[in-house]
Amino acid sequence: MMRIRSFIAVTALLLFIQCKNENKIQVALAKPSPKQIEFADWEVGAFIHFGLNVFTGQEHGDGKEPPSKFNPTHLDAEQWVKTAKALGAKYACLTVRHEGGFCLWPSKSTDYTIANSPYKEGKGDITREFVNACRKYDMKVGLYHTSSHDTNAALSWYDGPIGWGKDRDSLVNIAFQDKERFERYKKIQVQQFTELLTNYGPVDYMWSDHWGCKGGEEMWQIITDLAAELQPNMVFMGPETWVPGNESGLVVYPMWNAVNTVDGTKYTRPSANEDDVTVENDYGLLEKEVRKGHPRGKFWRVRECTTHLAFHKGGWFWHPDVTIPRTLSEHIDLYYRTVGLGANTIINLPPDNRGLIPDDIVAAATAFGAAIKARFAKPVAELLEVQTGNEVEISWQEPKEINTVMLMENIANGQKVAKYTLEAFIDGKWQTLKAANHFPIAKPPYNPNPGYETIGHKKIDRVEPVVTNKIRFKCLESVAEPVELRQFKVFNCEPY
Repeated sequence: MMRIRSFIAVTALLLFIQCKNENKIQVALAKPSPKQIEFADWEVGAFIHFGLNVFTGQEHGDGKEPPSKFNPTHLDAEQWVKTAKALGAKYACLTVRHEGGFCLWPSKSTDYTIANSPYKEGKGDITREFVNACRKYDMKVGLYHTSSHDTNAALSWYDGPIGWGKDRDSLVNIAFQDKERFERYKKIQVQQFTELLTNYGPVDYMWSDHWGCKGGEEMWQIITDLAAELQPNMVFMGPETWVPGNESGLVVYPMWNAVNTVDGTKYTRPSANEDDVTVENDYGLLEKEVRKGHPRGKFWRVRECTTHLAFHKGGWFWHPDVTIPRTLSEHIDLYYRTVGLGANTIINLPPDNRGLIPDDIVAAATAFGAAIKARFAKPVAELLEVQTGNEVEISWQEPKEINTVMLMENIANGQKVAKYTLEAFIDGKWQTLKAANHFPIAKPPYNPNPGYETIGHKKIDRVEPVVTNKIRFKCLESVAEPVELRQFKVFNCEPY
């Protein structure tokens, strides 16, 4: 009888373990679409902030400055794209219509366009020049347009001064109490959006600033559906990508690309976990919510860190004697704390009032691109095929000093790793590699010393240098199995 009871107990335990493992394997994880995976692989983008603001000194645009002030005399969209290429960017995004409402194409929706400016005697189309330059130099095309912030269209009736923030928002709220005015506003946004997504061929990316902001839900749902209809292969910021809560080039860590949303649909912003926070206003950013994501969230949103602050001083738009690049070491640090923590980074390269990116910004972009390329050009060892399992080893013939490890998950099957460790084989035994990631500008909720937790699209770990010819990755915790590494590389990088 005892033997039978023991057999039953052991069998029950084995069945329990089997069921537990099966449940873990069968967890339904959010997975990125093929275009989201491709977007994550672009990693670095260039933001081209240019428009009427460059000639007025404004940052957000009050929609009152006349188009007659817009007159770049040496504009060269190819120079913008070549600078983006030098940066190492795979995609570039132009502010074809910023918050003030001034259009960089001859839109039929409004008179507030370059058609009424001195540029090319009103016959210019900078959007087309930019798109053509991108295609010429094999750069993915990105366009910036915000349907919720068009001061000219919303407040043309108002004769007084318009400030950014609460002043503008209160005036817009007053304006939209008139239902007829709001319908006209929506019609303008839909018409502009349709022009951009039908008149310029395939668009790879749309930055939809302030997507899903409070008060514009009705309009954003229309625009989101229109984007999917007109450009189904386009990555649309909002339902497919999201911002990190700052404009300083910081990403929260640990970080999950899967999120839940405010109303459980794709039309709203990521919802907060219990420990998520809203940070202090960073420059003027509306998207201040820091969201870690959720390992079992319903929707996949690639994290993209927008920044001007981390690359140059001054605002998004060029300002004389203010727009000055930061140091190369600061730029490399930016790369590690964004791309190196699993996010994209889109870096601002603002043209001046000539219509050219200034020489010092061009030089800084070129130095950054060259430094990153050189840093990761020659791995000590690499595995480029998908590796499955909780332990993966990589080895090479002669012992060498190493100080950097790059991991990529096979996110096509979801993000799974929650905690891992790295070990080196030294003097006949495995020893833990000590993480040496440190980001001096990061303050809570951003992690100044990220360790071995999430991986996602990519994790670049700086480690204390060791001499070895073999290291291994060990997954300690995962939200589903099997764990899959897409790439595993080892480097000995120069310090910065």
